[in-house]
Amino acid sequence: MAGFDQAGLPGTDSILNGLRGAQDFEVVNFIENFQQENSIMLPSLQPALPFLDLHDVRRMEFNSFVMENLRDKLLEQVKALEVEKLQSLLDQCFPFIHVQHLRPVVMEVMKYLPKVPEECLEQLANDPQLYEGCSIEVKRQIWVKHHALFGDAVGPLLNQYVEAKYSVIFSTEPLNSHTFFSMPSKTRRQNTVVQNLAKMIGKSLELYNLVLQFLRTLFLRTKEVHYCTLRSELLMAVHDLEIKDIKDIDPCHKFTWCLDACIREKVIEGKRTKELQGFLDQAKHSEEQVLGDIAMILCDPFAINTVSKSVIKQLQRLVNTELLPRTSSDVSFLLRVLNLGVSAWEMISNQHFTEVALGGELVHKFLPLIMSLMVDSGLNSLHDKLNDGDKNGGIEGPSQFTAYFVEITSSNSVAFTLAWCYLLHVIKQKDRQMLLTILPWFVGTCQERMLDEVSLHTLVSSLAAWSEEFSRADFCDVVFDQFLLLLVSDSNILRHTLRLLWYVLPKMDPQKVVHVLTLAQPSSEHIEAIHDLHAMIVERVASSNALTPGSSSMEQPSSASSLSSSSHSPLLDYIQPAST
Repeated sequence: MAGFDQAGLPGTDSILNGLRGAQDFEVVNFIENFQQENSIMLPSLQPALPFLDLHDVRRMEFNSFVMENLRDKLLEQVKALEVEKLQSLLDQCFPFIHVQHLRPVVMEVMKYLPKVPEECLEQLANDPQLYEGCSIEVKRQIWVKHHALFGDAVGPLLNQYVEAKYSVIFSTEPLNSHTFFSMPSKTRRQNTVVQNLAKMIGKSLELYNLVLQFLRTLFLRTKEVHYCTLRSELLMAVHDLEIKDIKDIDPCHKFTWCLDACIREKVIEGKRTKELQGFLDQAKHSEEQVLGDIAMILCDPFAINTVSKSVIKQLQRLVNTELLPRTSSDVSFLLRVLNLGVSAWEMISNQHFTEVALGGELVHKFLPLIMSLMVDSGLNSLHDKLNDGDKNGGIEGPSQFTAYFVEITSSNSVAFTLAWCYLLHVIKQKDRQMLLTILPWFVGTCQERMLDEVSLHTLVSSLAAWSEEFSRADFCDVVFDQFLLLLVSDSNILRHTLRLLWYVLPKMDPQKVVHVLTLAQPSSEHIEAIHDLHAMIVERVASSNALTPGSSSMEQPSSASSLSSSSHSPLLDYIQPAST
């Protein structure tokens, strides 16, 4: 009977007060009067009650059974009621919302009511227990009025989304299933967090805009590019659900939809380039802040990866046709959208929603440098063929460009992004000579600017897929000694260095493994995850039977005792014996 008193009917408090105030001879009368006033008002039922008494069916049990059956029938009928009848029913039943057995009826009526009265919404919002029991349809109406409650509901989902991204970035699972860019966009937006956000928003444009505002604010505070990814995925999830109330109003919809198609196709070229340009120009003519949203969408790592690869592909075509970058309108547009993406944070932070023109040096000097590297790469490939695959020779790298390369990639985000993309392209093409030439160039740049986690993950994953090369000393020297180990003062680079070692150590010389483990020893300032990964690698090496380069036994852990029997193992100088 809890809740009846709050509804204005005699309940637990009323009964207790009546019993306390009644004299001994009045108690029986009070109980009988209460039963008559609150029994089921059905005359035909009265003759049956003594029959139930004969079968020891308590009145409380009988009343509860009747109420549950009536409640279930009413719940079925609620779905078919018109709005006017629903509103009338809510007026009658809402006072009973604190009655546990009747609360489902009240909640169901509000679920199918397009607009719940504000006084009801306020009462629900101010009572945590009632709020938690509301359907998503009612909560949307509450959230529109109470943004803080919506933030409390959305916040854990946003944190969960970012944590899931980092779990992929730092994963040491097999590469074929855990590389960052391996998941298709269609699959990504089926992510539980994205779908839950879309469900919470429903058809509410106000809630959708509120989520976008949360994402902008978090992006500004943290510079976390994964919020940009979520911005795009959420809009495309709305697109998939055909929620016209939102997608037809969001000025970024057509641009994002076209960009998503390019990401699926892994390139921007031909017809897609013209479509993107048209949608971008159209969006720019709407509100000023729209360009900030476009920039945020382009800051998505998946978008930057696709745009950068498209530029590299266009440059390779220009090399083949002996043309310069300034002659290509496609290259100019791709540079424009890439510049928007890498400068998104500054644009939103400064609230200066205009495109910043790219300097002529990028087109007239830096891109020709990349093209000259492509020419050298082609000559290296030809040299290898002419020398029966001898990879020790080849044309010397253009070292005269090193100083200029470091200068422009350190100061220009577009130049750095393209240079990094070309580095990944070289690894994918397995151009060994070019990689050994240009990878050390990035040391100076990476000392000037912090490498982001996605770039590090992609580099390590690409190198790990080329693991057979780590059996060669010169390759290991360049990757570890001339690049990664020079930068391990950065905890992010240290972690990814260990991640690379985890993948390739079966191919490496044991002395080099010890060397890398020694220089990549984490300190007390590093997070526990880095210490754990370092310890896992040490344990994996210590449990191997043999420590010969490329030995398959490295891949099969064995007991630590078998290692101790190999007194010649260089790892014994590194792995400390257990304390006694």
